[in-house]
Amino acid sequence: MATDTSDAVDNLEKELVTLARRLRGLQRTLSDEAHPDLEPAQYALLNHVEDLAPVRMADLVAALEVDKGPVSRACARLEEEGLLKRAADKSDARATLLTLTAAGKRKLTAARKKRHKVIEDLLKDWSPAQVKTFASQVSKFNKLSD
Repeated sequence: MATDTSDAVDNLEKELVTLARRLRGLQRTLSDEAHPDLEPAQYALLNHVEDLAPVRMADLVAALEVDKGPVSRACARLEEEGLLKRAADKSDARATLLTLTAAGKRKLTAARKKRHKVIEDLLKDWSPAQVKTFASQVSKFNKLSD
C-alpha cells in the first residue's frame, strides 16, 4: 500500500510541475493581454489588488507572502501605467489604500475573458460534471496551505 501511495504522489508531483509550467505560460500570455509591457507578476498583483481592494500595502504584501520592496516597486509601476491608484486611508493617515483604476479593471476584464476562453478550449472534451469535480479537487488542494 505504501508503494502505491508513493507512486501516486510521485505521479502527482510530476503532474503538478507540468501544470505549474503551463500556468506560468498562460499567465505570461494573459499579462500581455492585460498590458503589453506588464510582467506576469504585476498582472498577478493587479488581480490581488482587485480581490482585496481597497487594500493597504502591508496587507497586500502579507497576502502575497513576499517582501515589501518588489511589491512597492510593482505598485509604483502600475500606478505610472494608470492601472492602479493610491488614496489616503481615512482611518490611518500614515497608510494608503490601493485600488484599480477604471483602465486597470478594463484590462483585467479583457484578460479574464481570454483566460476563460483558453480554459474552456482546453476542457472542451470534458463533461460539465468532470469540470466541476476538477474544480472542486483543485479548490480542496489549494486550501491545504491555508
